[in-house]
Amino acid sequence: MYETSKALAETLGPLVGQSEHHVMNSKDLAEDLVGILIDDGEEFISHDVVSLFTNTPMISEALEIIKRRLTEDRTLGDRTNLTVEDIMELLEFTVTNTYFSFRGQVYQQKFGTAMLSPVSPIVANLYMDWLKKEAIATAPVNCQPRMWKRYVDDVLEIVSKGSAEQLTSHINQVDKTGNIKFT
Repeated sequence: MYETSKALAETLGPLVGQSEHHVMNSKDLAEDLVGILIDDGEEFISHDVVSLFTNTPMISEALEIIKRRLTEDRTLGDRTNLTVEDIMELLEFTVTNTYFSFRGQVYQQKFGTAMLSPVSPIVANLYMDWLKKEAIATAPVNCQPRMWKRYVDDVLEIVSKGSAEQLTSHINQVDKTGNIKFT
């Protein structure tokens, strides 16, 4: 499964980071933050997703989001000869057939993505891209972030003073499965 997961990660990887809200690494974040000033009526806050990989809503939500992104991707044919349906079949098989052993006993992971699978960070990132888009688009005006920067499951925002709790409550309602929780 590892090699299949690795090949899928190479095919899906270019879909990650296509948003101005995405941060590639700490150097990228530092460059993005240069020149940003926080006004008197604002505060700088951060959110973290609790156990993102093991809580990513895999089968239905995440795979549907990835399928839509692949269908819209004009460069997919440059990276692979596989069809969107082929990729989705391989991806579903890969993420739903994750096994691990603990104290000599073999278990199947029933939910989320495998921690060491090369495709897991890509799946989580694409799901978080969608979640961010929904969260910002539907946030009440008084708690809409002026800035939102995300690296995998860590988010930095600039919001109006006093609106952090309302924003946290709002973004915790975007994932309808209730599995993705921000602190």
